[in-house]
Order: sequence, then structure tokens, then C-alpha cells
Amino acid sequence: MFSLTLVWIFVVTVGVVWYMTKKKEKRGQKEIPGPKGLPLIGNIHQLGKFMHLKFNEWSEEFGDIYKVKMATQQAVVISNPKMVKEMFFNDAFAGRPHFDGFDIYEEHQLGIVNSEGELWEVHRRFLLRQLRDFGFGKSAMENLILEELNEVIKRFQATEGKPTGSMKETLSLAVINALWSVVSCQRFQHDDPQLMKLVNNTSKAVQDIFEKGGLIAFIPWLRHIMPEMSGYKGFRETMDENRKWFEEIVEEHKKTYQEDNLRDFIDVYLAEVKKTTDSNSVFYGSMAEKQLVATIADLFFAGTDTTSTTLSWAVLYLCKIPQVQKKFQEEIGTVTGNSRLVSVADRPTMPYTLALIDEVLRYSSIVPNGVQHRATTGKEFQGYYIPKDTWIMPNMHYMHHNPKVWGDPTNFRPERFLSEDGKTYKKSENLLAFQIGRRQCVGETLARDTVFLFLTNIFQKFDISFDPNSPEPSMTETAPNFLLNPQPFSVIMKSRF
Repeated sequence: MFSLTLVWIFVVTVGVVWYMTKKKEKRGQKEIPGPKGLPLIGNIHQLGKFMHLKFNEWSEEFGDIYKVKMATQQAVVISNPKMVKEMFFNDAFAGRPHFDGFDIYEEHQLGIVNSEGELWEVHRRFLLRQLRDFGFGKSAMENLILEELNEVIKRFQATEGKPTGSMKETLSLAVINALWSVVSCQRFQHDDPQLMKLVNNTSKAVQDIFEKGGLIAFIPWLRHIMPEMSGYKGFRETMDENRKWFEEIVEEHKKTYQEDNLRDFIDVYLAEVKKTTDSNSVFYGSMAEKQLVATIADLFFAGTDTTSTTLSWAVLYLCKIPQVQKKFQEEIGTVTGNSRLVSVADRPTMPYTLALIDEVLRYSSIVPNGVQHRATTGKEFQGYYIPKDTWIMPNMHYMHHNPKVWGDPTNFRPERFLSEDGKTYKKSENLLAFQIGRRQCVGETLARDTVFLFLTNIFQKFDISFDPNSPEPSMTETAPNFLLNPQPFSVIMKSRF
């Protein structure tokens, strides 16, 4: 009886302390609005097949900031670009959610995308420095992109007048090669079976999880009791297979490593590991090698899938709206005379092209719910209290389609990024395709260069239209996935001269 009394005293004391703490936290602060949910599952049952569409509805109902409950996980959705900027430049909101079992190493949160704290900060600086040294944003990188582009053009010329296969698949392999030559000094054949399997299986595994509601992202213990039904089993098997492939690449580099001949990013990273003797350093020992594997996996997938998806949407839009395609080609001809390839150096003289690319990024909004952040500590934000470990979800799709900001967001209109006379490109603060703040995408420069060079040089050479014998894809319909991909479509390439 005595021990039971102590237990009750302990429980009541903890309860009172918790209540008073929460009350103190909220004193003088507004309650964050949001939809009502159910016990245990929160608002999950209300999300539907496409979470971003429900988030858009709630943004209209509750405003620029509201809370949702994803099972037991508290999240705050931000639908205002200025709020996103203010929040994402704040260290208190620079963490990453912990998605148990989703990382390439199931037991560790590594890489550049999902890591946080010192591990992330040190590796981000290292990655940016080394990639710049290997040519990012320089003519060396442009030459690598153009080399791959020439291969794509040759493939299109060989099949001129005939329906293409998967546009995204063709573009994915070229984008991967441009990046991979810097990362691992390696180039793949466009029909490489291992590469095709890697790209297709990963996309399918992620899509499978989202088609099943993405529940294991919010209820991680489901992976233990229903691994197949939740999509986790297939996803984990694919990730493990990918990890082994990346580990083999690193092992091969270790065998052929020469200190006086650092060939690529992997060699430079291994050199850093070899010279590190401080056991507290993030570059020390076997864990550092796991971090290398996770980082190159991030570069492989995050750095290529997003770019090829953006290019696929761009081709779709230009086929759907021929007058935009014609105006785009006219600017290319004016700048180059159609007698040479388009170069990154031409960018300042091509305002319509820059506006077109921004409109593709806005209209497609391929990462509709953004890449989530996590509050690393309890913090007040604009009169609201954001508890520690709250997820911060930037509602990218809504911000890019808000009629109060864009006027006619459902119209594909590059002119919205041009001056009134159409001669000057205008960058918009409301376009956050690569997010903003301390965790802004490290590959934005490469992605923009790649999209610019691919689009301009392909459409310089070809008029492109949908295959009349195949279904014409929608400008908006997609399959549920982390990335919004266009429906599969086939096109006909016709040489312009």
C-alpha cells in the first residue's frame, strides 16, 4: 500500500509539473489554430491521397500558420514565404525530423539531407567547398553537362519522327552522369542495367509507401507489425541494396586511392578521413565512411531525381502550350543565331528563358510539402509557442499557387517573371523552389545550370510535340509520391534545321 501511494504521488507530481510547464510556455501567447483530429491518429485520416491538396484547403481556412497532428507527431504548416524565411534562418528551426528506418543506414541519421547539428554543419561546408573545387558553377562543370547533353541529342536524332520512350528516364541518366563524374570519376552507359535498376527501384519503393498513405513516416512502429502492407519491407530492401552498391564504389576507391592523385569527391573525402586522428571529429574512422556513403547517396538521388523531374515537366508544358515553345525558341535563335550551343554565359541575355524556368518551378512545385524542418528547442515565433521536436512543414504548393500572390496561378505564364516590357527578368521573393535559409538546397546552382543548358540546347535543335498515338498527359495530375512526377508521356522529336 505504501509503495502504491508513492507511485500515485509521483504520477500526480509529474502531471502537475507538466501542466504548469505547458501553461507557463503558453502564457501570453496565442494558440496555434488548426483542424481538429482524433485521438492516436490525429489528422491523418483527413489527408487523403494527396496531402498537399488538403494542406492547401487548411491554409485557406486557418491562415498562414496552423498546426496538424500526424498520429502522435505535432507539426506546424507555414503557408507564407516571409514566415518561412524568418523561420528557416533561425537556428532553433534548423533540425530535421527523425524518420525511423528511412535512412540509408537504418540505425543512423547520416548524409547531408537528414543529418543535423555539428555533423550536418561540418559536412555541408566541406561538401560545398569540395564541389566548388571540382567545378560546380564553373566552365568545367558546364563542359560535363554539355558532354552528356550531346549524348541525349544523338539519341533523339537517332529516333527522330518516332515516339520516344520515357522522357524522364532518358533525362535522368544524363543528369546522373554529369553529377556522377564529379562525385566518383565514373560515367555510366545510358542503358546500364545496374543504373536503370537503381533509379527505377528507388522511385517505385518510395511511391509504394506514398500510395499506401505514407503512414510509416508518422507511425514508425507500423513497420514492425505490418512491414509489407505499409510498403516498408520493399523500401528497406531497396535501400539496403542501394547502400551495398554505394559501399562497393567507396571500397573500389579505397583500393585504387593515391594520395598524390585525388580524382574526385570520394577521393578527397577519403583523404580527409585518412589524415584525421581526433576521435571526436566527424571525419574519424568507420562512421565517417558511413557518412560518405550516405552523402553520395543523397547526391545521387536528391541531386538527380529532382532535376530530371523538373525537366520532364518543362517538356510537358512546352508541348502543351506550343506558343510558349515558339517564343522560347525565338529567344534562343536571337542569342545564338542557332549556329552554336547555348552557354551559361548567355543567361543574362535570355530573360524569357529564365522566366520560363521559374514558371516551371512554380507551376510544378515538385516537392509540394517542402523538406521538413524540426524545432531543436522550444521557441516563440510570431506570438505562437513552437514546442521542441515540432515538425515545420513549408506549404510550397500553396505558396506557389496562392491567387493573392500570383493572381492567376493556374495559368502557365512565364511573363509573370518579366518586366512590363518583357525585356528584363524579375526574380520573385515568393518563389522558394529550393527553399531558403541555413538548409537551402546545396545543389541549386548545379540544378539551375543543368535545367538551363538541357532545355535551351534540346529546343534549339528540335520542335517537340506529344505522340498523337499516345494519351496526352495532364498538366496537373500526378501519382502520390514525395516528388510530384508527371504522368508518363511520349513525344515526337523533329529536327528544326
